[in-house]
Amino acid sequence: MATTHTTTFRNLVADLIGDTVDAGKLVFRITGSTADVPTTAVATLTLNAAAFPAASGGVITAAAITSDTNAAGGTVAFATIETSTSVVKAHCAVAASGSDIDLTNGLTVTAGDTVSCSALTYTAMP
Repeated sequence: MATTHTTTFRNLVADLIGDTVDAGKLVFRITGSTADVPTTAVATLTLNAAAFPAASGGVITAAAITSDTNAAGGTVAFATIETSTSVVKAHCAVAASGSDIDLTNGLTVTAGDTVSCSALTYTAMP
């Protein structure tokens, strides 16, 4: 039998992530960056002060996310969810489709582009 967690515990984990990234950021990072030591940002989107309301079923869903209207540009390899002081709390895979985060206009962002996020959820693993 696989190890699983109760919904109460999953909510606790999800809320811990959500509560620590209020007023934080979602950062898209370049190819060649390593997930453990993020380097150059392609685009940085701001999470609002109450970014994630309380978890339900081990899932938190972000409130509105502020777009980056002047992206640095580059080819996105992954994204990080971070505190306002750049402490990474989660890593997200990024692809054109079928990933943690889908970039509908492709993975290449031109300097000066606007990058936005229409929805973001975090699920604590069962």
